[in-house]
Amino acid sequence: MSFCDLSNDELWLVIRLYFFALAPILLSFYYLKQKNISTATAFTLLVSFFIAAIGWEIWITYGLWDGLSVNERRSEALNCAVPQNLNWILNSLGDLLVVWIGLFLLKIWFKNSDSHLRKWNWTAFIILFSWFLLQNIYVEAFFYNQQLGSNGDLSWAPLNPLGSYYNPILFKIMDRPITFQTQSTWILMSPIVYWLIIYFNNKFTVSK
Repeated sequence: MSFCDLSNDELWLVIRLYFFALAPILLSFYYLKQKNISTATAFTLLVSFFIAAIGWEIWITYGLWDGLSVNERRSEALNCAVPQNLNWILNSLGDLLVVWIGLFLLKIWFKNSDSHLRKWNWTAFIILFSWFLLQNIYVEAFFYNQQLGSNGDLSWAPLNPLGSYYNPILFKIMDRPITFQTQSTWILMSPIVYWLIIYFNNKFTVSK
């Protein structure tokens, strides 16, 4: 008998979810111990976590406004392995990892410059936007495809402003719908994160 009677697919999903949630915690401890993380980056990540949590994860987990709670959208086995009251925290930590990887991509692309950290740079924004959207398409198609709002059953949230009221299918991947409702959160999150990067770098980083 498997943990919480999970199917093989559900067990793989749970393993990935806990891994993605624990990764930013372990990275934080490592970089703080090494004193190898800037104040600007730390604040960007911290605020991004709270924006993701308050912006959509809490709303979608509990179905706060015209939506189904996560317990109603998934199997009892998954409800056992990922309790509802823990779900929004794990997902917000996963969102934090997404932002962290975005920062890392910018660091690789602009390895000889930091001007993109202090004023708007369209190349930097497109990199962030592309990464955020691509990972979210993957999440909808292959990670949460059985428990996301393909039928418009996700709650309204500040960063899901059209809620279940307008949710066209944008396209399909292997017959799995990619919906506007789910993608809207990261479409809106992209300029917010980049604004945070610029704001905190101008606030905390001394110009060279």
